[in-house]
Amino acid sequence: MKPERELLPRTQVALDHPPSAEAYRRLVLKRRLWMVGVLTLGLASAWMATAQSPSKLIGFLVINVIVYPPCVFVAALALRRTRRVARILGAYPWRQYPCSYPRRSLESPKAIVIKFHEGYAPILRISQYSGHLSQKQNPQPDTIWFAGDPRFGGVVSPVGGHFPVRVVPESLVGPTPDGSPEDDALAERAGLITGGKVHTT
Repeated sequence: MKPERELLPRTQVALDHPPSAEAYRRLVLKRRLWMVGVLTLGLASAWMATAQSPSKLIGFLVINVIVYPPCVFVAALALRRTRRVARILGAYPWRQYPCSYPRRSLESPKAIVIKFHEGYAPILRISQYSGHLSQKQNPQPDTIWFAGDPRFGGVVSPVGGHFPVRVVPESLVGPTPDGSPEDDALAERAGLITGGKVHTT
């Protein structure tokens, strides 16, 4: 059964689609709140340090120096990566393709196989955080909306455009379709590649 093409929004770029724009705003808000939470935790930890006895202060500070900086780094990185999602959604329209989800162990990153055309169905890794796309209010689990360049990844969403998620090529080995200079220039503007190098985050 072929997917219903009329479900696709009639917009030039995905970010002009109201549900996608709203979903992107929610993503930014969620990651900003996460960053605020991490910074608040740091302030609370610094305040607690003033209440420690000298014998416990060294251990308390060591734990904070080891644990806190990576938490700030991850939260800041997640917030920064939302800009790349916006660039992609602002450069490409939604397109609809058949997809499947390869079975993986619980520890491995989630992935999706998108059949862009006969003979080209790459495995794309869901980045930065895994999500069960087939279960996100998805009326067609075997279909995905994709905005991006099939060679370099992009953003996917369940049918409807309400849950945009970044995807990157899981492996850059093997043949990929050729693209025109215009395709390469658009991928560069969207932040999918820089100087011909694919961003895998």
